Amino acid sequence: MLRLRGTMMQRHSKKVQERLRWWQSRIQTTRQWREQISQQRQRQRPSKERKGNRRKKKVRIGKTSVRGIRRSRTSVTRLDFQRAMDEEMADAASPDDVVLQSSATRDCPVIIILVNPKSGGNAAGSLLELPLGIVVEADGLKAQLYAYKIADPEKKGVKHLTTEVQASDEPIRCIVAGGDGTVMWAIEEIFNAKIALDKVMIGTMPFGTGNDFGNVTGWGTSGPAAGFVKQADGYSGINKYLKRWLRAESSPYDIWELSVKTRSSSKAGFRFIENKEKVCTDAHVARHGIKQLPGGELEMSKFICNYAGFGLDARVGLGFDKHRARSRFMNKAIYAWEGIKKLLFKKKGVIGHILAGMTKVESASLHRARDGHDREAVPDSDIIFSTQGAEPQLKGNPVSLLFSNIPSLAGGLDVWAYSEGGYSGTSQTSPELLRARQNFGDGKLECLTWRTSLGFYSEQLRGPPISGRGHRIMSAGDPVRLSFKDPQNPEYIKGTSHCKGRTYMQVDGEYMVVHEPDTVVIKHHSTISVLLNVDIDAGHC
Repeated sequence: MLRLRGTMMQRHSKKVQERLRWWQSRIQTTRQWREQISQQRQRQRPSKERKGNRRKKKVRIGKTSVRGIRRSRTSVTRLDFQRAMDEEMADAASPDDVVLQSSATRDCPVIIILVNPKSGGNAAGSLLELPLGIVVEADGLKAQLYAYKIADPEKKGVKHLTTEVQASDEPIRCIVAGGDGTVMWAIEEIFNAKIALDKVMIGTMPFGTGNDFGNVTGWGTSGPAAGFVKQADGYSGINKYLKRWLRAESSPYDIWELSVKTRSSSKAGFRFIENKEKVCTDAHVARHGIKQLPGGELEMSKFICNYAGFGLDARVGLGFDKHRARSRFMNKAIYAWEGIKKLLFKKKGVIGHILAGMTKVESASLHRARDGHDREAVPDSDIIFSTQGAEPQLKGNPVSLLFSNIPSLAGGLDVWAYSEGGYSGTSQTSPELLRARQNFGDGKLECLTWRTSLGFYSEQLRGPPISGRGHRIMSAGDPVRLSFKDPQNPEYIKGTSHCKGRTYMQVDGEYMVVHEPDTVVIKHHSTISVLLNVDIDAGHC
């Protein structure tokens, strides 16, 4: 049982101590019930000859039902008692209590783990078996671990992280157990809590489908199986991960901000997948920060951790979201099938039809991405491409446009590196752009297009000459603005008639539909610190 340190116990409320006595009383009562059940079984034990044929008899003692030698449903095990008391103390303890407890054992670092228990076919939930504040030691390395559900309405994990940051002079390690969406969720929670970014180092245990964040930071693209953390073996399943977390190195990592503004018509809006349907509920409005502007337009702001895109990849992802399964293997199969369907039956290019152009904008007066929709207040500084006569022109009519912050897509495709020395996506070819390398901490965002769906899916072959069909558009740190054509424009209608006027969009693997978009603005938001796995077997967490 996890030892309760004196400093923590002194600060517990009367409620917790009463709860402790209640649990002790319940255990004593359960022991008495077991003794009565045992005596009853001895009196009713059948002879050896009839034992194999006789059905186990149901015994009732009070309100407790027992069949044969099966354990009472109301029995309380030592682990039940320990977990219940951990939760009681976490509920009753103030943030100061948590800091005092961790400060009392400051001979080892504290690691906060934010868990999405549904990730990896519920495998990530195994981490919640760890008792709060357990001290784990492996090969001379030691740390105190606290695992919390990231979806907790009371945000206990983030609050604990805040207090640890305030109490420590060293950066605190925060491990996110889940997929790419969970990683960005945790980063948003850190932003909202106004935690000093230089005092937190973010790592991951990848349990999602793509796990591109885990791939580029060295933690691999797959996590451990369900049940890897068990009390029966002393929670030793966490040992190898603890060693990697403590040995990991810190590295800068760029976070970008994206804002989408629609037109003011009644048809404009956003749709997300919920229970296999395209909807936009109040929960979606709150989750994605959707607001109605004074002119009737809708605006949505989001952060970008890995990538954002428009067109084919977003449409495939939306179909995948509609049929998502619990199994990681099945999810990969579903994603592949959705891609095959779009490859064979829906090949139309859309980017040239729906976009009027992309420009760099003046950054001096641009504090947030949402401020960049006003062309008069934030004028253009340079044209990246146009589809309406100005130079440079967008080449062809691409099926997909992607902004990428990292050298990994769809579970490990380094599409920017594959395109090195290849094709320019505009009529203005830049040798410097074609030679540019990608780094997730250099303050630059890369952009590519794909002319055909076959070219996009050939990237799965992971190497030129068959792959590497991405056409480079830019590699820069300037804020950019995408301008969409009017929905009544014949070109726009032509490009969206096959999908009922929808524009498909994705941000970090979160897929959505935008009806009648007007402008999209992307700018650099901040730089965080991430943990890089330095172990030799870094390919698998």
